[in-house]
Amino acid sequence: MLRPVQLDESLIGQPLPWDLYTESGVLVAGAGLTIGDRAHFEKLNARPLFLQSQQEPHSSHPLERLNALAEVCEAILPDPEPGVLREALPRVIDDLLAVFDTDPDACLGYPRLARLARPSIQHGLRVLFVATLLARELEFDDTGLRALAGAALTMNLSALDVHDRLLDPDNPVPHGPRDLPRAHPADSVALLRLHDIDDPLWLETVACHHENLDGSGFPEGRSGAGIGVAARILRVADHYCARTGPHRYRPPKSPALAYRELFGRERHHLDSQLAILLLRRIGAYPPGTLVRLANQEYACIARRGRGGRARLAVSFMDGRKTLMEPPRERNLELRANQPRAFLEPDPAWPRIDWQTLWGY
Repeated sequence: MLRPVQLDESLIGQPLPWDLYTESGVLVAGAGLTIGDRAHFEKLNARPLFLQSQQEPHSSHPLERLNALAEVCEAILPDPEPGVLREALPRVIDDLLAVFDTDPDACLGYPRLARLARPSIQHGLRVLFVATLLARELEFDDTGLRALAGAALTMNLSALDVHDRLLDPDNPVPHGPRDLPRAHPADSVALLRLHDIDDPLWLETVACHHENLDGSGFPEGRSGAGIGVAARILRVADHYCARTGPHRYRPPKSPALAYRELFGRERHHLDSQLAILLLRRIGAYPPGTLVRLANQEYACIARRGRGGRARLAVSFMDGRKTLMEPPRERNLELRANQPRAFLEPDPAWPRIDWQTLWGY
């Protein structure tokens, strides 16, 4: 099973410790090849590189880092002590962006399947990664990217408990609001200011993450050019992740249905160009989508190809719901492996280690 690798400059003058492949599995350089100089290193590193998952040392494990960072977010975001957010959040954001750059497909897919944190914070992490994907495509600079990532994590800071109730399908509590308090963007900004978060773009993006292009949003009813690009990205990412994630009052929607809303009843509310960009980059079968294949196997879309089109699924159960150990890669271009239905995790399934579907 292939997974991405980033070459370090320390390899210059050293033999490669592993075989390197293209995303389609073509061998680029064999283990033992010496990287002669910087020019050789840069030529080799100019394309996305992959290695067989069993070859990479255990020390490099982005999903373990993501799990640890989710725990940090859950520890510091609710009822933060004075100074904690100002001190800890920038480091967490930089670490999350580094994990995303190591393996974007795993970051987009794994949090859709594995429980990393309480629902409100899990949702924020998913939104952060989708927003980062869009911002990278729009060539945001590092400062703008950090502000957008911070806004994704903290946009609902003042209403985490409400979001927990709305996003947890197993929550038995019958009371509590069915709708979000319309003041929560402004209240979240006030909390961030209280904790000495003063980045103007970060605060502006949180304040506007429920504003609609046609002026029908809240809390201020801004429209058109009055809503910045970062806030527009966050609005699209938030809407998409909310529709494809769990909810107390409805099951998760398939990516196809989420797109239908983006281009249907929400088309006047959201930036349609950003919605199109999202579709082009993650496709109808984004990473983390569970499907039933034509051969009756249960599989997860793991890797995108060029242009965002799904190219690889990893089958984890056969047609009799018996775990496949190890999971097996399936080329979606073959007729027997084509997706036939969207699925959601079923509590009746055997326990699945979702990390293994990305080779970890």
